[in-house]
Amino acid sequence: MDILELQDVTTGYEKKLVLENFNMTIPRGQITSIVGPNGCGKTTLLHTLSRVLKVKYGAVLMDGRDIFTMNTKDVAKRLSLLPQASNAPEGLTVRELISYGRHPHKSSFEGLNQQDRDNIDRAVDVTGIKAFMNRRVNELSGGQKQRVWLAMALAQNTEIILLDEPTTYLDMKFQMEILNLLKELNETADRTIVMVLHDINHASRFSDHMIAMKEGRIMKLGTPEAVMTENVLEDIFEIDAVINECPFTSRPIITSYQLKG
Repeated sequence: MDILELQDVTTGYEKKLVLENFNMTIPRGQITSIVGPNGCGKTTLLHTLSRVLKVKYGAVLMDGRDIFTMNTKDVAKRLSLLPQASNAPEGLTVRELISYGRHPHKSSFEGLNQQDRDNIDRAVDVTGIKAFMNRRVNELSGGQKQRVWLAMALAQNTEIILLDEPTTYLDMKFQMEILNLLKELNETADRTIVMVLHDINHASRFSDHMIAMKEGRIMKLGTPEAVMTENVLEDIFEIDAVINECPFTSRPIITSYQLKG
């Protein structure tokens, strides 16, 4: 059964509609990557799935229930979001920010218990941020901040994790580490992961399911093999791409490309 579904959704910002009569499902227990050119509606789609952006028409369902009718805390216990750009309050420490990930599981004024601390410790360990736990978030580099925000999302310990460009600001080593971590969470902890990625080779390598968008519409969806074809990439990105097989995963990857025409 699909875990998330958009049914005839129309949404956007003020008078600008981005998604119109949009239908889509997210398969349970898989990694889904959303790809497409800038401005095609990828982030809008992610914000709609996470209830950050309200729909004008249609429904967003989680296990068949409209998430806009659900209690906010109940949604946050099952679904976490790592947005593309996040700003922490001035002076907030890394430790304090990560602890916010446990708030959906707490009642008002309830302190952290051992389960909360265990979740925080695991998130800190896997994101490699233990060395700067006591530093202020606004003093960190872009890559360090990205790992801290990811740690907060992981500390929330939800079955659905939505990520908007999780490898932004990260060097090549940390990009691989974060994507390998997400793959491990999917395989060993049965997490459903949905992420927006600009690097289409990363999307192909780490995803079970891909959604390719252009101008607010789905152009192609399916396995990486179905999406990563010369014709699909030409339609979406207006490029002539050379597709080969990744030597590490046997998934399709772009080895080179040029502008169409």
